[in-house]
Amino acid sequence: MTTCLAAALIAAAAHGVSGTANAAPANCPWTVSPVTSGLGSLENLGFDGTGGMLLSRTDDRVGQLYRMTPDGGGTTLAADIDSPGGIAVEGGTAYFTTGNSFGAGALGRKTGTIEAIDLVTGSTRTVASGLTMPNGMARLPDGRFVVSRNLGLRTGLTMVSADGSSTVPFAPTVNTTNGVAYDAGRNAVVTSVDLSPVATLALIDLSEPRRVTRINLGLFGLLGFPDDLTIGADDMIYLAMDGGSVVRVDPANKTACVLASKMPGTTSVRFGAGPGWDPAALYATSLSGSVTKLSPGA
Repeated sequence: MTTCLAAALIAAAAHGVSGTANAAPANCPWTVSPVTSGLGSLENLGFDGTGGMLLSRTDDRVGQLYRMTPDGGGTTLAADIDSPGGIAVEGGTAYFTTGNSFGAGALGRKTGTIEAIDLVTGSTRTVASGLTMPNGMARLPDGRFVVSRNLGLRTGLTMVSADGSSTVPFAPTVNTTNGVAYDAGRNAVVTSVDLSPVATLALIDLSEPRRVTRINLGLFGLLGFPDDLTIGADDMIYLAMDGGSVVRVDPANKTACVLASKMPGTTSVRFGAGPGWDPAALYATSLSGSVTKLSPGA
């Protein structure tokens, strides 16, 4: 692991990587309120725009794509999924990854897929297969996907064609990647760098992937475990930390502030969308099966 990280840093420096925020982040607290709990283990979330929160859920070692309504009710959209990961919703289709397990990453097993489910009919199809531990996922405007892998000998990002027929490494100087989001305002892929001595984000220019800007958040490091992230309407980056914090990052000024802490196992954050979900609030999932709402202001 140490060798891999050192190689990544050396390679990144060769490509003109920039950006640090070494000062300890300030606190900018939001109000935290529980939504639900007891859902097993939750890895990721998205919104279908029609009143449903979609969750990558594992319960009793069985993976599911689960839909929860604002009143707490829920239904299973897809069952018996192998280690579900990232979710991306486009119109009436939800895309999600499978095979996001420790064993797949550590052993390099190519059992991962990107699946698509029609949210009206419930029919599913496999978009891409042969992936290794696809963890985070972003869908680009042209229909391509970027998926991450943060464990094993070959970590980093993979670009998957829209029809799933081809895969190529993307920005190979960025390793141990976890969360992935597309930043439309900057035409960049944003990813969190896991298992690093400091908590780091990488912004990758989509038109020139060798142009990478790293933001050293200066917080938590190896114990923080940066996980999934999202881009807000304010162009800020909102980051979930498995170590228990939710952080807002200003990529222009390379600064960060902590919205909430003492939320151990936080895996993903998204702003609400659709009937019954507050579009100004962040919703966070956790490894312990809870969903939490974060509203602006203390």
